[in-house]
Amino acid sequence: MDSFVEALLSEIKHKREFFKKREVPLTTIYFGGGTPSLLSPDQLSEIVNSICLNFEVSSLAAIEEFTIEVNPDDATPDYLSQIKKIGINRLSMGIQSFSDEDLKWMNRRHSSSQATEAFKNARVAEFDNISLDLIFGFELLTMEGWNSNLDKMLELRPEHISSYQLSIEPKSKLGRLYEKGCYRATSEEVSYREYTLLQKKLKKAGYIQYEVSNFSLPGREARHNSAYWDLTPYLGMGHSAHSFDGDFRSWNCSNLNQYIIQMASGRSCPKQEKLSPKDKFNETIMLSLRRAAGLDLNLLKENFTASLYRVFDKPLGKGLNSGSLIQNNNKIKIPPEKLFLSDGIIRDLFI
Repeated sequence: MDSFVEALLSEIKHKREFFKKREVPLTTIYFGGGTPSLLSPDQLSEIVNSICLNFEVSSLAAIEEFTIEVNPDDATPDYLSQIKKIGINRLSMGIQSFSDEDLKWMNRRHSSSQATEAFKNARVAEFDNISLDLIFGFELLTMEGWNSNLDKMLELRPEHISSYQLSIEPKSKLGRLYEKGCYRATSEEVSYREYTLLQKKLKKAGYIQYEVSNFSLPGREARHNSAYWDLTPYLGMGHSAHSFDGDFRSWNCSNLNQYIIQMASGRSCPKQEKLSPKDKFNETIMLSLRRAAGLDLNLLKENFTASLYRVFDKPLGKGLNSGSLIQNNNKIKIPPEKLFLSDGIIRDLFI
């Protein structure tokens, strides 16, 4: 772990000019991926101090949002109090389920009671911006169990809720079980019913759905994630981390040991790809239509050539005629009841 922190500090120093060169301010920080709450408060503090020094952040008060992903069983009162003092002002907690049976099946380290206790500990530590995650669309989950999960989530009333359908990743333990016929994937019909219940209960509780998988109380949308969807330049550091400078997308090697060796030797060579106008056009469509705010047609016309827009006009017309899309003035949106099908709807619009 110390070697990882040392490598990360080296990368921070190496990439200190990223935002300055692009004349983009550093406004949000996000510690995610893996389990950053395994790092001690002292290690986190060292990383934060290096960020402030190298990116010329005079005070963390200038950072609009500073999030860390925290495992519930790491969220002790002492740990939360210490990371709050560092300057972290938002937590993202992977609850995933309030059923101990489900959590055991998911190989999670925490129990349902630990999840609830962790949330309460965070409130005592004066965190007033907390995001909780829930997973749906897996074999063990019943509609009754899903309804209970949502009720328990709403009793806590976090500022932000993210909910994702379980995906079966190749080469993962679940992926291998699925290939052997030992796991049966949940049908799209059942997952759709679970997603619809999610939408209805959260809306009734006062949450706004601002993206396919994300809901928040008014004004508590995740600012960091919203930057990804706006194609704002961002810098990712650590193994597997991705960056985007407005034209190029780059990514570090995924192997931890290889990452540490590269940083120690100063031979970091991230892979990269240059986005073509067509790539940017399609990504603008994808990222815009994942959000409830939708796609601004004027934005497309201003930023892309007329020839690209003409190709897009035909699939757009089909989507509007079929009801997969709705139009209000110059804004195109996917109706809320069809957001579950957004991947297919968006894919049909690519040029």
